[in-house]
Amino acid sequence: MIAEKISHYRILDKLGAGGMGEVYLAEDTRLGRRVALKFLPASFQYDPDRRARFLKEARAASALRSPNIAAIYDIGEHEDSMFIVMEYVEGELLSSRIERGPVAVREAIDIAMQIADALDEAHSIGIIHRDIKSSNLILTERGLVKILDFGLAKVLTQQAEDVDDNPDRTLLFGKETLPGVVLGTASYMSPEQARGLEVDQRSDTFSLGVVLYEMLTGKRPFEGATTSDLIVSILERDPPPLARFSAEVPANLEWIVAKALRKQRQERYQTAKDLGVDLKNLKQALEFEANLIRTAQLEPSSGALNSRSTGEVTGADDSSSGVTGVGTAPRRRRSRKAIDSIAILPFANVSNEPDTDYLSDGITESIINNLSQLPRLRVMARSTMYRYKGKSVDPQQTGRDLGVRVVLAGRVLHRGETLLISTELVDVTDGSQLWGEQYSRPLADIFAVQEEISNVISERLRLKLSGKEKKQLSKRHTENTEAYQLYLKGRYHWNKWTEEGFKKSLEYYDRAIKLDPQFGLAYSGLSDAYGALWFFNYLPAQEALPKATQTALKAIEIDERLAEAHLSLANAKFFYEWDWATAEREYKRAIELNPSYANAHHMYAFFLMSMGKADEAIEEIRRAQELDPLSVIISGAMGMPFYYTRQYDRAIKEISKALELDPNFLLARETLAACYEMTGRHDEAVEEYLKSIVLWGSTPGIIDALREAYRQGGMRGFWQKRLDMALERSRETYIPPYFIAELYASLDEKDKTLEWLERAYEERAGFLVHLKSEPAFDNLRDDPRFDDLLKRIGLVS
Repeated sequence: MIAEKISHYRILDKLGAGGMGEVYLAEDTRLGRRVALKFLPASFQYDPDRRARFLKEARAASALRSPNIAAIYDIGEHEDSMFIVMEYVEGELLSSRIERGPVAVREAIDIAMQIADALDEAHSIGIIHRDIKSSNLILTERGLVKILDFGLAKVLTQQAEDVDDNPDRTLLFGKETLPGVVLGTASYMSPEQARGLEVDQRSDTFSLGVVLYEMLTGKRPFEGATTSDLIVSILERDPPPLARFSAEVPANLEWIVAKALRKQRQERYQTAKDLGVDLKNLKQALEFEANLIRTAQLEPSSGALNSRSTGEVTGADDSSSGVTGVGTAPRRRRSRKAIDSIAILPFANVSNEPDTDYLSDGITESIINNLSQLPRLRVMARSTMYRYKGKSVDPQQTGRDLGVRVVLAGRVLHRGETLLISTELVDVTDGSQLWGEQYSRPLADIFAVQEEISNVISERLRLKLSGKEKKQLSKRHTENTEAYQLYLKGRYHWNKWTEEGFKKSLEYYDRAIKLDPQFGLAYSGLSDAYGALWFFNYLPAQEALPKATQTALKAIEIDERLAEAHLSLANAKFFYEWDWATAEREYKRAIELNPSYANAHHMYAFFLMSMGKADEAIEEIRRAQELDPLSVIISGAMGMPFYYTRQYDRAIKEISKALELDPNFLLARETLAACYEMTGRHDEAVEEYLKSIVLWGSTPGIIDALREAYRQGGMRGFWQKRLDMALERSRETYIPPYFIAELYASLDEKDKTLEWLERAYEERAGFLVHLKSEPAFDNLRDDPRFDDLLKRIGLVS
């Protein structure tokens, strides 16, 4: 098959073959990237049941979106042979790495953490791997771990697309196996798996424990001359203690591995997430301890922060400043040129108390917000930086990836009423430390710590600040520490992006305002929460958006320089009130107050698109991307101006980039499908529409019915079926009238389309702001009733 072209994939090489199929390296000629094609074994091609299971397995695996799992991009068929298109991963197998000797403790912990994160993602949708082993794991040059094969995956729940109607069956790339049959690799099997019993997620945590043991010692915990002897060892014997092989293994890590390897599944880690949390906390504690010890060694005379071998902080600074560890790196002569870009990694919470995450997150976000208001400094946005939360990253490499000059990393330890904060500012060009300090302060001094860090960074970056800018860096939005902590909790829950999180944030903001009625930032938070509850259809526009407007206005009344409040007000004026002049003025004011406010640039771009100013919108999105390069939402937005101006090929190119960041980005999937339909690529359009419908949570029955409707009736049959389903569902739950109007427009039923658009108008539906540009309604452009609607909205004069 070498050099053969299959669909838009050109075969480059054969990577391997076995009982689970053949794998080829190929080039995706459309996107210009290398992929792996995995073909169903030839002996199964004519077995309808096995073909169906192969397809369902691919669907299940495609639902996984962890960066630590090799992604499924597509599924296809060539000369009656089905194949899966997967991410091609280059790197070294973990098994090969272990052959060179045991892995260092911190590296082993980091690898295990990444595997645990991936398993947690799979388990959350009911997929059990059942064959976690070092030869199924690959390490990339950047330290990323990838699980290569979910070929022995077992699907436990209908959440994973009802991959199998019989919960007692498992999937082996088309091979059906029944309970009592032993699958997997013997050395890594859990006791219940070795006995051929039913398995669940706890079997995967056991196998991960085996891999972790193997990394730390270079040996597997269970051995035997024959397979039978090995299984007896797994079922009956405890592995040799880790300390026998290495004195470097901390006692806490020995305990974690022992818990993962307990024979009785009810006694071991119940979820991969629990295992990952323990590993994360241990890693952060080791890093924090090492940092404190290093500081004590460099400045033995300070006596401010002491540490024992346990890593506990035993003393605090009695000085008025509470700052220790100044100058923890040798000073060097440097260029006096100002540094113009910075990324702030999420401060690690090493308190072993998840309930205090709001503190570490709040400190990080406050520093980002403070620095982003400096006009000559490019600050990476929060949404990009929080992709690194909980991960072990190299600040220098991260800075290079993001295209910034310096990176700030920090750790927070909360002990009673005391905050211990460790910071480090790294120069990306050579990896040197520009600055690093240790702070020991009362919790009540949280404002002062944040201000001091922001001010010191501005000095270290050699920024020449005006008096107004210096004042802005030291600005406090409240003097009430308790109110501020409530605000931080509100932001913490809002950033979870769930209905419960948004509603909890409302509660915390309300409580903060009761303590300090002049807390403008809390009012701005309320506006954000009401806006999000409307956007995700958790509250009707009539209830949420007037409150979003009122609270934004109150925030501006208290503090006219709050960029967040101006953006909230702009969104309400744009999406709900259709007050275009005020909306544009407020967007510009938000950007003027905070030039590094990525979301302000992003939302202003959508305003410009609706006003028909596509070129200006593109420039705003590009600016947002510079500030927030890992934001899937902003990346997807780059395709929208081309979609609205009917440049569908360019839109497809840009939207495809966003889907590489996140294959499950719903809006991008729907827009890509529309572009395919507009260009006559109906088969591809339907597949993309179906993927988006799956992301909405539809069942396989609905997907099959829609696919059959398309097969029999083409695009009209497909849209008629979608409309029928939507109208039926609207009897039980709320379906936005704008969506119903789009369905009628797809069927070219003008009267019905206009009827439902009128209903959307009565509800002040936010999507109506795009009506002037939306291609879906092009068949109404010559209808006077549609023109009248555009005039009432204010989109035409």
